[in-house]
Amino acid sequence: MVNTAQQSVRGEAALGGEPRGGGEAGAGGGASAVYEGYEAYEGGSPETERLRFQKLTHELMRMQRYSDGTDGSGAPRPLRAFRGRAALGVENARLRFRDDLPPELCVGYARPGAEYPAVVRLASACGSEGDGATPDLRRLAVRVQAGPEETHDLLATSFPVSHAADAHEFVAFAKATAGAGSTVEKAFGLFVRLPLAVGWATADRMRRNLRIATRHTVGSLARETFWSRGAILWGPAGPVRYQLRPAPGGTPAPPPDGGDPDYLHRELAMRLSTGEIAFELCVQRYLDGRRTPVEDGSAEWRESEAPVVPVAVLTVPRQDLDGARARSAARRVEQLAFNPWHTTEEFRPLGSLNRARKAAYEAAAAHRLGRCLPTAGQWPTALLPDPVRAALDLPVRAALDLPVRAALDLPVRAALDLPVRAAFGLVDRWVPWHRLPAPLGLLNPAALGRTLRRSEEPAHHTAA
Repeated sequence: MVNTAQQSVRGEAALGGEPRGGGEAGAGGGASAVYEGYEAYEGGSPETERLRFQKLTHELMRMQRYSDGTDGSGAPRPLRAFRGRAALGVENARLRFRDDLPPELCVGYARPGAEYPAVVRLASACGSEGDGATPDLRRLAVRVQAGPEETHDLLATSFPVSHAADAHEFVAFAKATAGAGSTVEKAFGLFVRLPLAVGWATADRMRRNLRIATRHTVGSLARETFWSRGAILWGPAGPVRYQLRPAPGGTPAPPPDGGDPDYLHRELAMRLSTGEIAFELCVQRYLDGRRTPVEDGSAEWRESEAPVVPVAVLTVPRQDLDGARARSAARRVEQLAFNPWHTTEEFRPLGSLNRARKAAYEAAAAHRLGRCLPTAGQWPTALLPDPVRAALDLPVRAALDLPVRAALDLPVRAALDLPVRAAFGLVDRWVPWHRLPAPLGLLNPAALGRTLRRSEEPAHHTAA
């Protein structure tokens, strides 16, 4: 059975150091010495890039709250990756590496003939509630239990490239399309807001990639190919992109039933009632920065230049997906937060999008569990008087517009915010908020927000 606890890249070394020039890394000297030569950090250092990505993550979190119903919209949910209802969720899959695994790819848990238990999830990529045959992106998530305390998450999508080249393009696209419920609003976001943010040529490429990816109709998820898009390190062998493609010999996909909202699940259930499902895990190896770029998630690694090398087989055994035991397993799989950074340093994710995803996935997981960024334990309350600290949590969250505010209906918030802010604006001219009686001082959202922001500013300036 797979351990469902989260296993992440260990140690601060996973954040990397100063990038080296050139694209070739040595085979020795440890994992950090290997991957640094392939990555280019925004701003010139991991710390500078981390601070910039932190701002992008907070932008995504604001859109997340917006799309979660805080304002009643139906906006996209850019942080809730892999959260469409699953067509398949099983805990009894197996990943077995080939006996003839090339010696240069024998790294870590990747050993000839090694076999491991795995969790598998197949679902829509865009968070739709059904698992019908409607054209859409599909995603495959695998958690491999390589040891008692070692797991590796493999995440792949049914299109070889991302619509965004890097984290900034991803956020720009999310902001341009946030809140678009109607066709007119979507068109305005894609053809006006997006070009203004990234330029016309980039916007055209992003729209084209997304259009092609989402127009594909699936007859069977068992017969789809899924790509990692981004690169990962494969120890001293250097960067690879991986894909999971149908193993030879499977039954062809039937014509899809577009009228059945549960078609993809039913098709998999029928297939697994008579036999197993198998995917080949394959890798493409890095050649150079032009043909196999690490930092550009929108660029395809062409198989004509970077051949596909089969390394393992993922097998989902024959079973009854509609039985009580299978349904219980599927519910447990739904609770997992798959993350490409749940791995070891030898298989560290690479590239701008993957580095940004590290922060975004952590933020999304915290948000789904009802926490906020920063968490309650991180409020800088030590600078405040004891009576204020004792009752700070709810008012501060309300002041900073964190998810607790969703508890208030929008009409009530809209009616209360303006007069309360106006009243305290007058009071602030004569009496500092912290000298007011505690109940009144804690209701002053603007002053509380300013105090907390000032308490955090020196640290940010120092780090920058």
